[in-house]
Amino acid sequence: MTKYGKIAIASIVLLFLIPLSYQGIKKYFRDKRARYSIGTTKGVYFGDKAANRIKFSFCVSKCLQNGEDTYHYRKGAKQVNGRYFVRFDSLHPTNAVLLQDFPVPDSIKTAPPNGWKEIPVKRKDH
Repeated sequence: MTKYGKIAIASIVLLFLIPLSYQGIKKYFRDKRARYSIGTTKGVYFGDKAANRIKFSFCVSKCLQNGEDTYHYRKGAKQVNGRYFVRFDSLHPTNAVLLQDFPVPDSIKTAPPNGWKEIPVKRKDH
């Protein structure tokens, strides 16, 4: 194999590894420094990676954070004005995921300013 062929293969491998590594690092810190809040869904749109995306917002320290996540039809999240728990990185709240299979009960109206260390209720299916 030529020098340029090796460079081309290495470039292609890096094109796949860098995004996967980035997502893995984000997940690691989101899980390690996890806090939970209440997210409200804002709508679903067709994303750029052939997957539908769901937009949501939540508050941390009186700051409105906007996020988006892959929309999972099977989990049946309400597309607009649904209330679901959000897991976020306490140091970087923009690193957040919407827990689409974990709706917030009507008895919980608001989240603490910096979120909960653990979700304050148990899942019905667990």
